[in-house]
Amino acid sequence: MSLRFFSFLLCLFIIGGCTTLPDGPEESVNLPAQLAALKDVRQWKASGKMAIRQNNEAVSATLNWHYDDPNFEFRLTNLLGITLVDLRYNAGAAVLKADDKVFEGDDPQQVIAQVTGWQLPVQRLLDWMKGLPGPTDQYQLNEKQLLQSLAPGPCSGCGEWTVSYSNYGQVNNVWLPHALTLTNTQQSNTFIKIRIDRWTL
Repeated sequence: MSLRFFSFLLCLFIIGGCTTLPDGPEESVNLPAQLAALKDVRQWKASGKMAIRQNNEAVSATLNWHYDDPNFEFRLTNLLGITLVDLRYNAGAAVLKADDKVFEGDDPQQVIAQVTGWQLPVQRLLDWMKGLPGPTDQYQLNEKQLLQSLAPGPCSGCGEWTVSYSNYGQVNNVWLPHALTLTNTQQSNTFIKIRIDRWTL
């Protein structure tokens, strides 16, 4: 497993930042209505920070993610605005540019695995980002009836990751997480943290 295309950013860990994250709803939400609203969200933009830790290595970058079902653009940039990772999926073709190299394939999950060695369930993650579990996923709710944690049901490449959520904010009458952590249950001290400063629907 490797983080080759992040190698020169080791020890740059800016996920904390200064942005104040929302506290979530004051009262419990209607879970069936919330899940139905999330299913209707098929276009979104998320911007913020992503931090990756693998054992003793930690890196972070600015995140911009644009999803327009079924296509998406995912970009990580450094403090100088230089693009580190640019992943685009359009019309069934995935192209990942990183470390001055280009990787192509039909499946973005396979392209990411080729570069990093990680099996990230990309298509499922597009729903998990919103706090929407899959039909076979197991999940726990917080005291306001929003997702607190999620363990994926049977799917290719999903079994080694769990997701935890916090800091929900309301956007267009739907509650969206502003902080989530993917933890690799098979790799000690390996996780991905995403802090979303702004959602646009």
